[in-house]
Amino acid sequence: MRPRPPASSTRAREHLAILAGALAAGACGALFDQVTATISPEYFLDGKGLAASNLPFRLAVAWTGFRGGLPLGALVTGVGLLRAARSDRFSWRAWLVRIMAALAAGLALCPVVMAALDPFGVREASVGAWPRGTATRYLVCCGIHAGAYLGVLVGVLLEGRPAPAASVDPSTDSSAKRRGHQEDDVA
Repeated sequence: MRPRPPASSTRAREHLAILAGALAAGACGALFDQVTATISPEYFLDGKGLAASNLPFRLAVAWTGFRGGLPLGALVTGVGLLRAARSDRFSWRAWLVRIMAALAAGLALCPVVMAALDPFGVREASVGAWPRGTATRYLVCCGIHAGAYLGVLVGVLLEGRPAPAASVDPSTDSSAKRRGHQEDDVA
């Protein structure tokens, strides 16, 4: 186990780390939503209710994305800190790479599923209200957002358990016992 600094300084650093993680994810969310607003402005105007906002469209989108990213960053950082405290083998790089891989999978899969299945009946509900193709872009954008949240959540849950500890004592290692018996049989 690692030597621990005094609890008060550790706690303050952990709180600052969670704040920094939340703010970083908020910034990513603001940028992410700028891209998805280009795909489907209707997702934000009608789906997120930004048509009623007093802010300019792009600023309202950025603010929405920033607020949406905050809890994800706090979650990833908080769970990462818990895992780091419990294991000397914890690696922030490996932790974040696995979350990014799950995020990428969610971003690739969810928009396709959403556009193919239209689980909310968006195409039917938008006939006459939106130009042709707008409903599909709305569904793709909705799927991208669902995929982002789902990907991060799956990444955190998959890596939320500590890795099994390696056996140090050969007498408790079943594979070592099998190898020992095989050597006895050969001799």
